[in-house]
Amino acid sequence: MNLRLLLFLLTGLMAGLPVHSQSPDSARSQSIRIRDASQTYEVLSHCQLLEVASRSVSIQDLLQKPDQYRFVPYEPNRLKTRFTQSNAHLFGYWFAIDLTNETDQELFLRFVYSGTEIIDVYEVAGNQLVAVHKIGSLESERVYPFRKSNPFCPLRVSRGQTSRIFIYQQGVYTAYVPVFCSTTPNLLQNQHRADLFYGLYYGFILIIVLYNLILYLRVREPDHLFYGLWVLLMGVQVMLYRGHLNEFFYAAHPEIERYGAALAGIIGLCHILFTLSFLRLRELAPRLYRVGIGILGLFFLAFVWDLVAIRRGALLDLVPLVSLLEGVFSVTAGVVVYRLGFRPALYYIFGNIAFFACLFAFLFYAGGRLPYGFFSYNSILLGSGIEILLFTLALAYKITLMKHDREQAETEQFRLLDENQRLISEQNSMLEEKVTLRTAELNQTLKNLKDTQSQLIHAEKMASLGELVAGIAHEIQNPLNFVNNFAEVSVELVDELKEEKGKGPERNDELEDDLLSDLSENLQKITQHGKRAEGIVKGMLQHSRSSTGERQPTNLNALADEYLRLAYHGLRAKDKEFNAQLVTDFAADLGLIDAVPQDLGRVLLNLFNNAFYAVHEKAKSAGTNYRPSVEVCTARQNGQVVIKVKDNGTGMPESVRQKIFQPFFTTKPPGQGTGLGLSLSYDIVTKGHGGELSVTSTQGEGTEITVRLPG
Repeated sequence: MNLRLLLFLLTGLMAGLPVHSQSPDSARSQSIRIRDASQTYEVLSHCQLLEVASRSVSIQDLLQKPDQYRFVPYEPNRLKTRFTQSNAHLFGYWFAIDLTNETDQELFLRFVYSGTEIIDVYEVAGNQLVAVHKIGSLESERVYPFRKSNPFCPLRVSRGQTSRIFIYQQGVYTAYVPVFCSTTPNLLQNQHRADLFYGLYYGFILIIVLYNLILYLRVREPDHLFYGLWVLLMGVQVMLYRGHLNEFFYAAHPEIERYGAALAGIIGLCHILFTLSFLRLRELAPRLYRVGIGILGLFFLAFVWDLVAIRRGALLDLVPLVSLLEGVFSVTAGVVVYRLGFRPALYYIFGNIAFFACLFAFLFYAGGRLPYGFFSYNSILLGSGIEILLFTLALAYKITLMKHDREQAETEQFRLLDENQRLISEQNSMLEEKVTLRTAELNQTLKNLKDTQSQLIHAEKMASLGELVAGIAHEIQNPLNFVNNFAEVSVELVDELKEEKGKGPERNDELEDDLLSDLSENLQKITQHGKRAEGIVKGMLQHSRSSTGERQPTNLNALADEYLRLAYHGLRAKDKEFNAQLVTDFAADLGLIDAVPQDLGRVLLNLFNNAFYAVHEKAKSAGTNYRPSVEVCTARQNGQVVIKVKDNGTGMPESVRQKIFQPFFTTKPPGQGTGLGLSLSYDIVTKGHGGELSVTSTQGEGTEITVRLPG
């Protein structure tokens, strides 16, 4: 809070109040007699006052031409202060008094620190200047050897002597600047009391700051951070207005003192941030929160303005105006939030009111409306101390409420936890019963699934057998046709031979020989194709027979060739118009391998059936330029026997390729596949023969399946 705030705004109000002063007789007296060494004498109210233009009259002028300058009795309302008038720096004031020492002690003039920029003290004896002291706030410590926070200067007047004291002041901040005359014991006593008071005050400030910063580091509540910064800056501002900053930090550069006015802007920023956070305005009063954000922006602009104005020598201070607005806002927001049920706001309200009350007291003192005293002079310190104490209680109350709320929340959580455990126990009992029932149902379902799986596997085997039978029926038709045809021709040849022999002497022996030769060839053809049909029938019987699981030397090339043609003729038995190009590349050095021929036959038949199905489906929509092709090749590679089945059919996407070996997965329409062919083939190759079965495919272009068997 800016100490110049309300004096600037309430000048008219204070102008109508009575001014504290001495009685008319004492005010007009120009002499004061120091008789009691144990007492402190107030000097200023006994002085005569001369108002002049800044630095227009020197001490030599007063000594050499005393009749030209008319002194009048001092009254505080005669002074133009930097609080109330922008041109106050253009005026200076001379104070004059005769001082007689009637004690045996050395005398001192002691000034109560009020930030006056220039204070020049001249001691005159016998119209001769005997001592000069410069003790204003703008005097460097190289010139002024005494403490700036409690300026004093020694006098040379001894017992029984009288000295005339002239005091020149310029850059006055308060209308009443107490000046005392005291002996050495009194000076030391007053100094010790002041040191004790300020030590307690600054110690109190430091404890509050450290306590809140520790709380912030522990609980991470922004209230404590903003509050700690605000209290710290309040302590710094008090040090500024009591001269301690000047004395301890920049005594050699007192011009920095003028920038202290901008400190109130930073204090206002911290105070409004603390208000917004502590009162929870964002949550409880959103409209007031937005107003507070606006005031925060005004404080920042006023702070920047003050820095620029001070640097350029301007005197318009905007921070007090914003501070007044912020003070009204803080009290209003506190009342609103308290009525909403936030009880810690009551301490916050009383803290602000206490500070404002003490601020008014100090402003009336600074304007000369209250006499100098411990309370009036230190009202700002007392008010800020009360405000800080009440704000601390408010924060403690808030912490207590938060702790209470947290305990209630924990109690509620424990209650809910117990309730949840009870419900969980009940649910567990119910679930155990349901699990028991469900387990029995699942066991029955599993049994049903196993039965169904066995039926499906049997159906898959029967489907494979059906495909094989269809191929065999088509394949066996050719040798049977040949047998029938040659048999019919042989009957005709026999009839011709009989007819030729019946001619007697006219028969043609050469023709008979030709007929017998043709008949012999036909019988050979019949025998050849009969054996071919017999081989096909034996293969069919061997395939239909259950696998013994015993491995035996197997000609993989012959097995692949036989089942390739059987699969092809099986599809042609269903669709007479279907034709495909069969390409084989069998390795001549493949030799025999140990395998279960019935099982490998089923694998090859499944692979060939799938390849012919793919090219057949593509032929339905590919057009006349498409030529279906199925390629089978065998080879030896790295000690393994490799069988590759490649087609130029529909192919498959990656999502389908990853699933083709899963049981019951099929891409064929319902009724045309069980989804077990490739699954069983994979098991036969990998588990039954210790081999590998892999697939590569490109959708729309074709598929290649590779079987690798130990060689």
